[in-house]
Amino acid sequence: MTRGRIQVENGELAYEIRGTGDPVVLLHGGMLDSRMWDAEMTSLERRFTAIRYDARGHGESSTPTQRFKHYEDLRALMTALDLPRASLVGLSGGGRIAVDFALTYPDLVGNLVLVATGLSAMVTKDPFVLEQNKKLEEAGARGDIPAAIECLLRMWVDGPHRAPEAVDQDVRRRCQEMYAHTITRHRGSGFMLMDELRAIERVGELTPRTLTLVGDLDSSDILAIADRIETEAHDARKLVVPGVAHMINLEKPRKFSRILLDFLDC
Repeated sequence: MTRGRIQVENGELAYEIRGTGDPVVLLHGGMLDSRMWDAEMTSLERRFTAIRYDARGHGESSTPTQRFKHYEDLRALMTALDLPRASLVGLSGGGRIAVDFALTYPDLVGNLVLVATGLSAMVTKDPFVLEQNKKLEEAGARGDIPAAIECLLRMWVDGPHRAPEAVDQDVRRRCQEMYAHTITRHRGSGFMLMDELRAIERVGELTPRTLTLVGDLDSSDILAIADRIETEAHDARKLVVPGVAHMINLEKPRKFSRILLDFLDC
C-alpha cells in the first residue's frame, strides 16, 4: 500500500494505491471522501492496481482558492502516477468527474462504471431533492451545520422513498462523518469553485465500455440519467439494484464488489 500527495495546479490531492494489475481509479461522491471505497479497495487489490483519492475540496486534499476543473485534477493524478490508461469507477459526483474526463480524454479510459451518477449541467427536477436543497440553503445561511448534514443524508443516503430509520444506521453514520469532515474543512469550495463541461448534452459522445448502476429507491433525476446513458452512450448497459437508493456500494458492498469485478474482468 502506498499513500501520498501529488501537486495539481494551485493545490494538491491525497491518494492511496494498493495491489498490482490493470489500474482502476475510484472517484467518491460529492461532499464525501475516498473512505467510502474501503471495501472496494480490499476486493480490487487482489486483481488490479486500485487507486483512490480525495477530490480537491474534499477529505484530506487541499481547499481550492480559485477556479479549477476536477477532471483536469484526475488527469494530473494519472500523469503523476504514470498511468497511461485506467478504468474509472465513480459514484454520484465522482461519476460526473469520470464522465467529464471520458469526454475530454477518451483514449485514457478503459472501462467506465457509473454508480448513481449525476452529469455536469444536469437540472434537478425531483420534488424531494428540490425541497431538501432549499432546506440545505437555509441551514447554510444560518450556519447550522448539523441541519445541513441532515439534508444531505436525506437526499443522498435515505432517498425520496425511505425514512431515516429505514436505512442502515452504520451507513448513515459513515456518511455523516465524511460530510462533516468535508464541510468543516472545506466549506463546500469543491463545488463552488469548480468548472465542468455540459455532459448532459454530450452523452452520445461517450465511447468507453460503460456500466451504469442505479438503485430503485434513488431520485427520479438519477434514474433518468441512468436511462439516458444506457440509451445514448456508444457501449453502455444499465443495472438496477433493488432496495437501495444512492449509496449502492455502502448499502450492498458484497453485491456491488461482485458486480464490479465481473464487469472489469470481462
